[in-house]
Amino acid sequence: MADSDRTEEATPKRISDARKKGNVLRSQDVTTAAILAAALLIIRLRWEAMAAELYHLMEHRLGHLPTGDLPPTFFYRVMLEDGLVALRVTAPIALFLLVVGIFTVAVQVGPLVTTEVLRPDLSKINPFTGFKRFFSARSFVELGKNILKIVVLTTIAWQVLADRYPMILSGLRASPQSVGAVLGDTAWILCLRLVIALIVIAVFDYLWHSYDYKRSLRMTKQEVKDEARQQEGDPLLKGEIKKRMRQAAMRRMMQQVPKATVVITNPTHYAIALLYRKADMLAPVVVASGVQETALRIRAIAAEHNVPIVENPPLARELHRLTDVGEEIPASLYAAIAEILVAIERVATTRAS
Repeated sequence: MADSDRTEEATPKRISDARKKGNVLRSQDVTTAAILAAALLIIRLRWEAMAAELYHLMEHRLGHLPTGDLPPTFFYRVMLEDGLVALRVTAPIALFLLVVGIFTVAVQVGPLVTTEVLRPDLSKINPFTGFKRFFSARSFVELGKNILKIVVLTTIAWQVLADRYPMILSGLRASPQSVGAVLGDTAWILCLRLVIALIVIAVFDYLWHSYDYKRSLRMTKQEVKDEARQQEGDPLLKGEIKKRMRQAAMRRMMQQVPKATVVITNPTHYAIALLYRKADMLAPVVVASGVQETALRIRAIAAEHNVPIVENPPLARELHRLTDVGEEIPASLYAAIAEILVAIERVATTRAS
């Protein structure tokens, strides 16, 4: 599919699905620049302590060299002791840089737990896919970025060394302390400028990756429609669910008709079943209501269970217009309904006597 067809921005679901597959926005240059900047800072802060540790180590080692034949165990012991000293000096720095690297990645990626990247992907070992990926536009862009970084960093290093070359040359003729100070100062300036350049490169690299990431997730109009349809559900399935819900509601409503006190009809277009109990109800409640076929079913069930049926077209239309199933009748219809209930009760009393 041509990229020209992908004109729509990625939806939240598209981005979420990509993240689950491990496809996230991340710039390696940002992580590298952050780690190198942190390394430069901590070395600058701990340089004197580190130099003192190394100086004492060399002083101890050179001042206690044994004479005569050296057994093999001596070298093992020296390596172990010196290794522990080096570990004590470098471990805090390594741990700090590890935390910085993890934090930088976490800030870019955000909270993410996925196992998709651990699943085997045969396309990664497919020669044709690899060849295509190697000669893709993205690969050429990455190659151009790497070449540009090499040129920029090399130029900065050359300028620093060229500017300080006379000072270094004159320092070689001076005392060792002067040489060390000049070389240390030069190394610090060189590292500082390189790190600043890497930070600037990382900013532009992150902006490029952000653009490329959003572009890679763009969707066609059809994909947006298909995703919306999937999220909303299949219209046929939704229609079937609604149909079954209506049928269930209809069955529940029809089950209430035999319990009704009276059914008001139009006589065939409307039918409203009312339930009223003097002991625990303030007003009659609509337990069933319908028109056309539903009205005929309500009438049939009412007749089957000897529920009184009263034909009153105006009242039936008003009840259907003003009330829903489960609601009490409005106060404006109290008088009309009361007359009907009194008449029903009178008839029931007459039959009983």
